[in-house]
Amino acid sequence: MNKQHLIKYLQVSNKLETIAKEYPLALARLWIPHCHRWDGLASQSDRERGCGQPMTFVGNGMYTCKHCNITEKRTSQREGVVHALRHSEAFLLSGGNRSGKTESGAGMLPVAFAAGSDEWWVREWAALNQIPIELLPKEPSEVWVSALSYGDALTYLRPKIEKYCPIGTRFVRWKAQDRAHALLPNGGKILSMSAESGREKFQGGAVSLVVLDEEHPKPIFDESMLRCIDHKGKVICTMTPLKGITWVHDVFIENPQTGYGNYSISGLDNPYVSSVKMRKAIAHMSEASQRSRLFGEFTNQQGIVYPEFDRNVHIVESFEPPAHWPRDRAIDFGVRNPFACLFFAHDEREDVLHVYREYYQTEKTSLENGRALNNIQRRFNEDYRWTVADPESRDGRITLQRECGINNHPAPKHLGVVETINWVKERLALDAAGKPHLVIHDNCKALIREFRLYRWAKSEKGDRPQKANDHALDALRYEIAFLKRWQMHQ
Repeated sequence: MNKQHLIKYLQVSNKLETIAKEYPLALARLWIPHCHRWDGLASQSDRERGCGQPMTFVGNGMYTCKHCNITEKRTSQREGVVHALRHSEAFLLSGGNRSGKTESGAGMLPVAFAAGSDEWWVREWAALNQIPIELLPKEPSEVWVSALSYGDALTYLRPKIEKYCPIGTRFVRWKAQDRAHALLPNGGKILSMSAESGREKFQGGAVSLVVLDEEHPKPIFDESMLRCIDHKGKVICTMTPLKGITWVHDVFIENPQTGYGNYSISGLDNPYVSSVKMRKAIAHMSEASQRSRLFGEFTNQQGIVYPEFDRNVHIVESFEPPAHWPRDRAIDFGVRNPFACLFFAHDEREDVLHVYREYYQTEKTSLENGRALNNIQRRFNEDYRWTVADPESRDGRITLQRECGINNHPAPKHLGVVETINWVKERLALDAAGKPHLVIHDNCKALIREFRLYRWAKSEKGDRPQKANDHALDALRYEIAFLKRWQMHQ
């Protein structure tokens, strides 16, 4: 290196050092996966395959390394932020441990939002990380960042916010329990809050962004959404899902509204984290806990009634069953509770029962639901081998029979709940060919949801399932019990 090059290098180095000190966000990088491969197991050597170079995003969650000719599904901190910005109302950024979800979602992003893209250092951060600048507000705004507790805010969140704020930021009540805030030089404001202060603290005011770090109570999420209406802002939830299937799963994954989205980041894809050390650290945990901590997945096998249920095995893309397959209906009555009717097609050759349609309604009488079922039958011009219904709802069955002309049979009453649950488990189990004898079409969303939520409850009389999230599943039990008895007499 000659003298001129050395001088230029020192000038650039000094400039970068000054920027890093005074405008740290400008040089903050969001990680993308590198060409290190792991086999899903704690191998002897860490990421022993691959060249170690940054991979290129090619779409649909896939990344490629042209040097090694490797294309595989990976996750990215950068993509997580871009996805969060593209969704207009609410976003779930879930992640495993050491994935950087909090660093990006509750650290970098609030500072960028509060400052606005008119600031050169915000634009530099966006350009460095290939974030479309139009996804950020132009002018300074108010942002709320909430932890579960004051202690979490003080220990984890406020240091991350402080890390990316520019020189001249005033930190007001920064060690106080609540209502601590950072005032940026251009007027942008970041308010640090906590869930333990209660819903009332989230009322009033209009903000451009609310970040809820880890799972907050649903009322606080609802209140935060109201705060974002005036400025067309958004709520971002960052979390590792350790509480199982909760309201977060229902809102963001099971039944997301328009403008809602989700993205999961894996700590195993983080190029700055040892995958072997990560796996060793959680090796003593259950498989469900490991998947949550590694991949940010919603899993909860503890107490679940049907752990055999696997979305990858038992859910198929909806299709019209062949005309020669016999069709059945099974009904569980409800008015305030859901009225559930499942429609079955029986592949008798393989003895595979398909749940191909569902009717799931609340706040309707048995008469109204019966008429709706008749409309469905006329619309699809279907005939049913039988309609089986809850044996305890005599009035409901009589209404369907007399008022709607729906002939129906009570499910076998002498069979206990646990016994019929075991019959469902038999059909969920894989046969010698690795195939189940019960599949659910993907349009049956209520039934799929109940499979994930149905839990055992302890009682003095032994294990019994909880009387919740069971209406479609009860209808499923009625059908399988009736079919089993019918097959025994053939």
